[in-house]
Amino acid sequence: MKKRHYLTQASNWIKQFFWRILTVMGGVGLVVLLISAFSDRISPLTNSYIPFLGLFFPFILAFNGLFLLFWLLFKKGKQALVTFVVLVICWGSIHTYFPVHGKTKEVPEDCIKFLTYNVMRFGDITQHTQEHPNPILQYVIEQDPDIVCFQEYLPAQKLTDVVIQQALKATPYYYIGSPGLAIFSKYPILSAEKIPVESAFNGSFIAELNIKGRTVTLINNHLESNHLSPDDRSEYYKLTKEPDTQKLEAFTHLMHQRLTPSFKKRAKQAKIISNVIRESKNPYIIVCGDFNDTPISYARHTIKGDLTDSFVESGNGMGISFNTNRFLFRIDYIFHSKNMKSYNCTVGKLKTSDHYPVWTYLQFKD
Repeated sequence: MKKRHYLTQASNWIKQFFWRILTVMGGVGLVVLLISAFSDRISPLTNSYIPFLGLFFPFILAFNGLFLLFWLLFKKGKQALVTFVVLVICWGSIHTYFPVHGKTKEVPEDCIKFLTYNVMRFGDITQHTQEHPNPILQYVIEQDPDIVCFQEYLPAQKLTDVVIQQALKATPYYYIGSPGLAIFSKYPILSAEKIPVESAFNGSFIAELNIKGRTVTLINNHLESNHLSPDDRSEYYKLTKEPDTQKLEAFTHLMHQRLTPSFKKRAKQAKIISNVIRESKNPYIIVCGDFNDTPISYARHTIKGDLTDSFVESGNGMGISFNTNRFLFRIDYIFHSKNMKSYNCTVGKLKTSDHYPVWTYLQFKD
């Protein structure tokens, strides 16, 4: 009898210990989720580790979602309630990362179609002829946007500015800035100038357009790249296929060294762009481009400010806009002032560049 009693006590102790460990793990996961969800409020100039929690937000969210299902399955009401409350607190970040909207079947006729696209030197396809059209230019022609903003716009010997302008003759007004930024529009461009952000290969410009009698400020951006080498990206791809603890640890350390300087540069760039937006005297503002940062990032949060993210307003799903080596992130954006409304923000699926195009319909509310 005593032996059976001791065995029962030992069994109960093991069960209690097991649940305590799981409760602690769940609690730690919730704390990390909270920090991750609000990490975009903390500048990388202040803390160089916090941005990585925002980078891994989907994985941290999935971890806590599994814990919620686990608590519900085993009828652990208190733990499930606490997890649910934290998820509600993080709802703003969850919705930012994974918006869900039905497609508007009848878009209002007074909308303008706006497209942004990092074309990666037009996919390194250096020609555009009737027999052999450049896929990117052909895509833009077929989409027939009213305004298109390019990043990594770099003409070649055969694919010259003149060839591109002729191909995009439906958008006859254009401004080509450096480094590698351009805008083509059906509406007159009143002015355009470079924004003085610090970068050797990236940049931003601000333009004013006359759109249906309204003066609209447009800012096209290509924020600091992460400068990952082909070997870095290849190593990441291998780890996603065959996880290895030792290699993962070494790769994580390498990524911290590689990405931290870029996080900090983008933080400075974002602050400058945010100030330009705030000082704009025009009531209508559109901000777009390749931010090289995820939906939960300081750069995106700082630039967006009081603007509306068109994909969060009218897009659906993760909106992955970068398509190389399983780096599955949305890093291309279209923001607009609150006196405009977005419809059917869409990430196209043309794979000629390492980015997908992003486009939306914008309506002036007045």
